[in-house]
Amino acid sequence: MAGRDLRAATFWGAVVILAMDTSSALTSVALVSAGHVVAARTELDPRRHAEVLAPMINAVLDDGGVGGGDVDTLACGVGPGPYTGLRVAIASARALGLAWSRPVVGVCSLDAMARAVLAAGCEGEFGVASDARRREVYWAWYGGDGERHVGPQVARPDEIDERLRAGAWCGHGALLHRESFGSMLDDADDLLYPLAGWVGIRAGELLAAHVEVTRAGAVLSAHGEDGAGTSNALTGLRLLLPEPLYLRRPDAVEAAPTPPLNVGGTP
Repeated sequence: MAGRDLRAATFWGAVVILAMDTSSALTSVALVSAGHVVAARTELDPRRHAEVLAPMINAVLDDGGVGGGDVDTLACGVGPGPYTGLRVAIASARALGLAWSRPVVGVCSLDAMARAVLAAGCEGEFGVASDARRREVYWAWYGGDGERHVGPQVARPDEIDERLRAGAWCGHGALLHRESFGSMLDDADDLLYPLAGWVGIRAGELLAAHVEVTRAGAVLSAHGEDGAGTSNALTGLRLLLPEPLYLRRPDAVEAAPTPPLNVGGTP
């Protein structure tokens, strides 16, 4: 990797990860190396993921003083999230991985938020909830070690188990439905959205631990009302293929076939 000019010399020789996430209203890109965020950009606008992601990637690479050939791995948040926006980062990471001949891995976006919770020094079990619209949240429940115990699932806040709802929570979904949850974690205002930096840090830690990259194995036809198919398929899985985690079917449905014209025949 001759020519690398990372801003901090301590990152020389370490694996360089380009991470991105568009699973929420926030578009986030980061360059991660040796467990640290070298450069990062964010923009909060749920309608501009596709418009802003590529310029942000270029800016982050420039800020970090690297080119595409210096990136060792690409990591993307794979949701859960809105059907369209979620795919922007995943498709971009896969395209760059193909262009640069680099591996691409996925991280559950809620798991990345849980990793941020640990870094904030929070102790004990906690929940993470992002906004799923329709007065629902995408949510997961974590142990004090940051490992996912329940979820991800999608539900109205009052449908979540009462014992879990009474615990400590973070995320924009929990903030929007503050009255339904027991308490907000300390520093919750800094834990509202999945950040690409934590996607990259989480991916780097799992890769260093030689965790196997696994397909979740749930398809849309397996989903119930709460995304239980995906939740069950993700049990025990941490490092994923770069494929979107859909907890419910998209609003758009396939149009019914048009009956053939009966030309010249009886109606």
